[in-house]
Amino acid sequence: MFYASIINKFNDKIAKLENSAQEQLKKADIGIGIAAWALDIFKESVSKTGFESIEEEIAFFKAIKCQPMKYLILYTEIRSCEARMPKLDLKLQLSFLDKQTKKVNQFFTKHTEFIIYMNQGYTHLDEYYFTRKNQNKNAIVKSYPYYKDSIFNTSHDELWARIKGFNMYANYIKKKKEFLKNCEGGKSSKLIWTGSYAAFVELIYGLQEMGTINNGNEKIKKVIEVLGDYLQVPRGNHSRTYSELKARKGTQVKFLEEATKKLRQKMADEDDVK
Repeated sequence: MFYASIINKFNDKIAKLENSAQEQLKKADIGIGIAAWALDIFKESVSKTGFESIEEEIAFFKAIKCQPMKYLILYTEIRSCEARMPKLDLKLQLSFLDKQTKKVNQFFTKHTEFIIYMNQGYTHLDEYYFTRKNQNKNAIVKSYPYYKDSIFNTSHDELWARIKGFNMYANYIKKKKEFLKNCEGGKSSKLIWTGSYAAFVELIYGLQEMGTINNGNEKIKKVIEVLGDYLQVPRGNHSRTYSELKARKGTQVKFLEEATKKLRQKMADEDDVK
């Protein structure tokens, strides 16, 4: 229950961050801090209380620790990418991102056997991979601070977290390339959504219910992604945001009602001038 409570709080913090309008470099810094917060709590708990059984130890290092750890890796890679990527020249930017893609693919190729083991749900090597007694029999993947403590690491838990983190990072690279290409084509470089993510979601759900985009036949996720990329809206969890709109006390569609009010006022003011 203790770890589940921390994971729930962690997921809430990450969801709020992803729904925020922070620029990517700032968002990465905050995300690293959130992941470190959860890992610090986990590390202290493991150091003080340990585990009651081998099964409990395996469960922690295989399924629990990797949840904040993968975000530590994701946001560390994003921060490095955003800081190092050329600021001008689309060709240079895309070339840089292609190199990042190559790095990710090489990593996955190197660890193919372990990826197959995990994705197939095998368990026969779990005691070897996810207990601390075997941690020195395999080389550590990368020297993140949390990889150095023998109490808090096994031979493969950080590798599993990095695989998960790199999967998310690969998706980030893909979307970054699409965004840059759209900007170069003049599709979105001049138009930026400056309202809140909640207001954007409210608007898109309203348009969807009106059937004004492809007669309402497109999935809401696709509409949000396409228009969000076009207007440079920071990525968020639209389903979660929609649930929060429904749970509002009083006015649920605050943005749409305020937009209607302002448009009516504009029309009234123009009529008064006449």
